[in-house]
Amino acid sequence: MISKLLYGYIITQCLYVAAKLNIADHLENGSKSIEELATLTDTHYDSLNRVLRCLVTHGIFQIDENDRYALNDDALELLSDNENTLKDYVILCGEELYQSAGELLFTVKTGKSSFEKIYKQSHWQYLECHSDKAQIFHNAMEKGSQKLHDEILKHYDFSSYKQIVDVGGGKGHLLCDILAKYPATDGIVFDLKHAEQLSNEYVNSRNLEKRCQFISGNFFESIPENADLYLLKTILHDWSDEHALNILRNCKRAMKENSKLLIIEKVVNITPNDTALLGDINMLAMYSGKERTLTEFQSLLNQAGLQLNCKINTDTAFSIVEAVLKLSFITSAN
Repeated sequence: MISKLLYGYIITQCLYVAAKLNIADHLENGSKSIEELATLTDTHYDSLNRVLRCLVTHGIFQIDENDRYALNDDALELLSDNENTLKDYVILCGEELYQSAGELLFTVKTGKSSFEKIYKQSHWQYLECHSDKAQIFHNAMEKGSQKLHDEILKHYDFSSYKQIVDVGGGKGHLLCDILAKYPATDGIVFDLKHAEQLSNEYVNSRNLEKRCQFISGNFFESIPENADLYLLKTILHDWSDEHALNILRNCKRAMKENSKLLIIEKVVNITPNDTALLGDINMLAMYSGKERTLTEFQSLLNQAGLQLNCKINTDTAFSIVEAVLKLSFITSAN
């Protein structure tokens, strides 16, 4: 078992090389020899061959009797024009996440983000300074999310909400999916300045600019007020309990008496092969964040003046945690 686990880092880097070199795109119109692929990617053909044959043995790409490489079903997820492509997410995993995991011991000893040790700034500051990396990050968050968004829309009814604020919404992919299904609803994408251009372009591409606006700001300081629903999709796991509590308290301050808050996250069940626990290590190294159990979410909500209303499972690793203002808070406010 240990010997199998030890070489996971090699598979990550082989996938990263294939994504970075656009191997799947080069194979989209048919199989190619390793010499052809090496010429197209300006790489050393024997080295590239060894990387690709390693991926073949792990189920990514295939090679025929004439030693020509071709796509298989799993390799389709590396195509740039695949609606649900994982290409940008693989690049993110092969670069910043990979480097951060390499300094995990530092994080375990200090409780501090190994990303910040390596790059001398937080990941969010890094994205502000590197627009190319910001685009990869937001693309990675967007493209791998369509199945989850479909599940959210399948399991949750948004028809009663007139205005929704997507807190830390990035491009606004989830919000746009909601608005497209519910034409009587308007929305706000709320995020840092680096996301504004990407969000505006995306909202315009969905023809929703009249119903969806971008507001830049910092959710540690304040959040747009008086919306009917607030979304926190994969936000709290980026942060420590202290910072997550700050975000939740700002959500509570922004909420009206009948507003609701949706937290969309992986909810940890400490069982064999729970993928949330692998994501938990990513959050630890990158942000000093964490994936949480339902009890931990409930504790944070209570401290913020909110209460857990319900947990809705989806046919993905993610759940929808619905929260409302505490009854005691509403009573005292009146």
